Amino acid sequence: MKRTRQYRIDQDLLDRFDRVNEALMQNKSEVIRQLMRKYVEEKEEELKVKVKEIIEIRDNFPNDGEAYTVGKAENGKYFFAWGPEYPYADEVPGYNIPDGESGISWHATEKQAVAEMQDAVEAWDVKKPR
Repeated sequence: MKRTRQYRIDQDLLDRFDRVNEALMQNKSEVIRQLMRKYVEEKEEELKVKVKEIIEIRDNFPNDGEAYTVGKAENGKYFFAWGPEYPYADEVPGYNIPDGESGISWHATEKQAVAEMQDAVEAWDVKKPR
């Protein structure tokens, strides 16, 4: 899904951008998408935080190859991570990723992170047929 966004760009820079893309017959939207993708990938790497300790892990849950994990990072914060990627990683994103197959949420205390994991486990257990 693509969405329209509006950004403020100096007129001089915008004119130069238009001239270059018109001369090269480039799709301006695609050029901007590529630049944004590169920027985001670089910054995501910079924002990773090393995992210091795994406090609790529920391996192969809710599916094989996935896990729910509570851990502490080198930044002193606690996290709850889920899915096939972040629970097993040595470095995790230092920001919340609230949705998706793999996600992470950050908390000031271990108690908050454990509570979120317990809520997620309970929500999943309610969904299972008995």
